[in-house]
Amino acid sequence: MAGLANRTPYRCRSCKKRFYVYRHGEASSKLRTPEEQRILKIRRKYKWRKSKRQLIAYAIFSVLLAAVLYEIMQHRIPTE
Repeated sequence: MAGLANRTPYRCRSCKKRFYVYRHGEASSKLRTPEEQRILKIRRKYKWRKSKRQLIAYAIFSVLLAAVLYEIMQHRIPTE
C-alpha cells in the first residue's frame, strides 16, 4: 500500500500509455549519470533559495500585519 502512495499516474504524450512514476525519482542514485546528478543538485539549490525567499517574505508580512493589528486595537480600546 505504501508503494502505491509514493507513485503518481503519468500518461505518455506520444503513445498515450498510462503508467506510474515515483514522485521523488528512483531511490538508487546509480541510475543517473554524474551530469544528471549535478543538474539535480543545482535545481534543488535554486528551489531551496526560492522557498527561503518566500518564507522570509511571509515572515515579514506576518510581523507587519501583527504590528498593524496591534496599533488598530490600541486606538480602539480606550486607556484610562
